[in-house]
Amino acid sequence: MGFKKQELEDLIISFIVLTLVFSGFELTAIPYAALGIFTAFVFHEIAHRQVARRYGYYAIYKRWDTGIMLALFAGILNKLLGLRFIFAAVGAVQVYSLYAGWQDREIYGKISLAGPITNITVGIFALALLTLGKISGILGVSLYYTAHVNFLLALFNLLPIPPLDGYKVFRWNPGYWAVAIGVSFLFQSLL
Repeated sequence: MGFKKQELEDLIISFIVLTLVFSGFELTAIPYAALGIFTAFVFHEIAHRQVARRYGYYAIYKRWDTGIMLALFAGILNKLLGLRFIFAAVGAVQVYSLYAGWQDREIYGKISLAGPITNITVGIFALALLTLGKISGILGVSLYYTAHVNFLLALFNLLPIPPLDGYKVFRWNPGYWAVAIGVSFLFQSLL
C-alpha cells in the first residue's frame, strides 16, 4: 500500500485522537474505542485512498490540525459537562489528478462511496458475529462497539452535505446514495 512517513504519522495521530474522544477519555473504554476506530476510521480512509489510486489518481491521507484540536476540545467538554457530541473531522484523503475529464463526477462518487461501504461491510460482519455467534463478555462488547462505530461513521459520512462523502455520492448517483444511507441507518437503528 506504500504509506509515506508523513501519511502514516497523520493516520496514527488521527487514530489516537479519535480513540481518546470516542472512549470519553476513560482508560477502561480505550481498547473498545481503539478497535472501533481502527476498523471504522482507518479502514474508511484506506478504502478511499486505494480506490482513488486504482483509478490512477494520487491519493494520500492528511490530518487536519484544526479538526484535531476541535475534536479534543469537544471531547473535553463532553467529559466535563456530560455531553455526547463527537467531532470526528480530523483529516481526509486528499485526491489529486493531473487531468480533469467528464468521468470525474462518477470517479469521485465511487471514491467517496468506498469509505462508507467499507464501514457498512465491517459493521455487518461484526453484528453478524455478535448475534449469530451469541458472543458475550469482552469479545461481545468489542464486536458491539465495532458495529456501532462503523454504522455511525457510515451514516454521518453519507449525509449529503459538502464536503462529506454523501454529497459527492449523491451528486454522482442519488440511487446508490439512497441505498447506502438507508442501509447504514437501518443497521445503526438495530443497535
